[in-house]
Amino acid sequence: MRLTRHVISAGSATLRGAAFIGLLGPLLLWPSGVSAKEASFRITVTWITNYVEPRTRSVLSRRSYTVTLRDNGKIEERLEAWVGNGWAGSTVTQTENDLGEGDGTSRRKAWKVVNETTLLRLVARPSHTYAIWLRTQGDQSCTATLEWRLKPGHTLYEGSKKPGKPPVRFTEPSWPNARCDVL
Repeated sequence: MRLTRHVISAGSATLRGAAFIGLLGPLLLWPSGVSAKEASFRITVTWITNYVEPRTRSVLSRRSYTVTLRDNGKIEERLEAWVGNGWAGSTVTQTENDLGEGDGTSRRKAWKVVNETTLLRLVARPSHTYAIWLRTQGDQSCTATLEWRLKPGHTLYEGSKKPGKPPVRFTEPSWPNARCDVL
């Protein structure tokens, strides 16, 4: 597969690199029915959020990301999220963006190319960043790792503020677990 050079815009910074499809193409297993120029992954993550404000409690979170790298330089993400200790139900969102571009929401989410074998999903929040590192190994496997990082001046992580509700604050999530599958 030919390596294509282009510029990916990421907010005020610019990420220069080869197109992720061109870089990962030789490393991935291409399932039947999917273009040889596309790659798909499923990342399943879980963790426990330990809230300290406004009331102390621990809540289990589970997310399943289905990520497809399109041959046109776009990345499609389907996210199914379950929050709560009883798994009462899930929410599903689906977005398609250019690599390196945010999704236009206040969460400022973007998928970025790190190198030939690594993709980074980065969400910028006022108090912290949340990252998923996706790394490929050979043509049939991948790994995912989670990372939360506080921004300077913050001692607790803050969740999204809902109108009319006090902000929620929590410590670093515990028991993070991540699994990656090449589809």
